[in-house]
Amino acid sequence: MIVTAISIGNELLNGDTLNTNLLHLGALLADAGIALHRELCVPDDRQAIGKALRDALTDSDVVVTIGGLGPTCDDLTRPVVAEELGLDLREDPAVATAIRDFLGRRGVPLPAEAVRLQALVPRSAEVLPNPNGTAPGLYCARPGPATVILLPGPPAEFVPMVEASVLPRLRPRLPPALQPPRVVRVAGLAESLVEARVNQALANLPPLAIAYCARPGCVTVRLTDPHHRPDLLSAAETRLRQEFAGLALPTGCASPAHHAAQLLQERGWQLGVAESCTGGMIAAAATDIPGSSAWFAGGLVTYANAWKHQLLGVRPETLEQHGAVSDTVVREMLAGLRQRLGVQAAIAVSGIAGPTGGSPAKPVGTVVIGVALPDHADVACSLFPGNRRTVRERAAAVAFVMLRNALLSGSTAPPP
Repeated sequence: MIVTAISIGNELLNGDTLNTNLLHLGALLADAGIALHRELCVPDDRQAIGKALRDALTDSDVVVTIGGLGPTCDDLTRPVVAEELGLDLREDPAVATAIRDFLGRRGVPLPAEAVRLQALVPRSAEVLPNPNGTAPGLYCARPGPATVILLPGPPAEFVPMVEASVLPRLRPRLPPALQPPRVVRVAGLAESLVEARVNQALANLPPLAIAYCARPGCVTVRLTDPHHRPDLLSAAETRLRQEFAGLALPTGCASPAHHAAQLLQERGWQLGVAESCTGGMIAAAATDIPGSSAWFAGGLVTYANAWKHQLLGVRPETLEQHGAVSDTVVREMLAGLRQRLGVQAAIAVSGIAGPTGGSPAKPVGTVVIGVALPDHADVACSLFPGNRRTVRERAAAVAFVMLRNALLSGSTAPPP
């Protein structure tokens, strides 16, 4: 099945908005065993949208348009698609009623013309409900092989609609023998090291399609088989899990943070964090995980030295002698978290994210990360490359790798 996505919106091209929808669509399709063939990103322009659609229809089984379904003058997807497919637009009374009800429950007024525009449906198209917004999705199954699916652009609307309305309609079109990919996520190893060990572990098996995706703290290995041999996929996954052993995340765990959350919850422990250079990113990663209230107590952003002293009990003489970015300060931050807040597990971070503030002894990218459990505390200093954002992201990710390692084995050594 060849799937093409067309992302529509000036905001995607001028840098105002990051296209996270493409990331979510690719991941959701891949998990269902469907490859996203390509993506086209075009502005809010009739000619550009029409050309992208015509190009996509030449070789695609499914075309997904993203965005341009709202009530304003730059929302052109609906009329352009209808014109290109030769379908008349008609107002759907049920859609108009659903829009009014949705807005009425929120006390939001919308002009009658705006409601009418969003209620226009191409002839023969199936309306896909949008419980999180006003613009419905549209499923245009054509007489030919290509289907065109129109979805709204806001991620909070787009992602649930892909899961609830798009995937259930695409899965029956897959070949019966097609197997979903097998995914093994490896925590705390560099991508090149993961690849070398994957090649070694699978050396004497028939070739498989292998794809790697490296993110801070974790490398995803995705196995697919174009020849549809489920036993081979199972054998390959088993070998990789044996090869990486404790470094491999359990099936269903999307990140080291997710696995650490499971381990904390199994023990009935609470996690507290104290952050300096990461500015709350570790706490944000924790609360991104559903059900985090069961194991995450909270976090302190102790950016100023005075707050490190007042809230965590870091001694002024320690700060004066060693500096905020030091093993000693981070150990005292950990001790303050556990003693003053009563948590069983703690993470503390202090570093220099840049672009200024570094020195020959402590260059930009220097981050000290500490993890403490009831029986021990370990601290490690890392030098992360990249800009301010990537240094902070890497530090937050490695903090959870270290916590996971500690919970599994008592070792909190940072990844190589």
